[in-house]
Amino acid sequence: MNEAQFRRQLQDQGYGEAQSVEFEPNLVNDMHTHDFSAFVLVVSGEFTLATEDGAVTHQPGETCKLAAGTLHSEQTSENGATILIGKK
Repeated sequence: MNEAQFRRQLQDQGYGEAQSVEFEPNLVNDMHTHDFSAFVLVVSGEFTLATEDGAVTHQPGETCKLAAGTLHSEQTSENGATILIGKK
């Protein structure tokens, strides 16, 4: 998916404006939750989303969603990652 398609989907699905977030290389943060749902587009690097159900690594152009209150951790490889995220 490209950025324009992602931004259209954010709007169509009721998410807020996309925000860019950069993650440092080799990040493995603690399990945590958010009080918002997230829709993410990976712009660069590898972005791994780990939940109690397992971990899935996403490449540039791939998207993922996470429901509010889901216990999770963000992880990156040696190159870090940049994502666009919409919240609701």
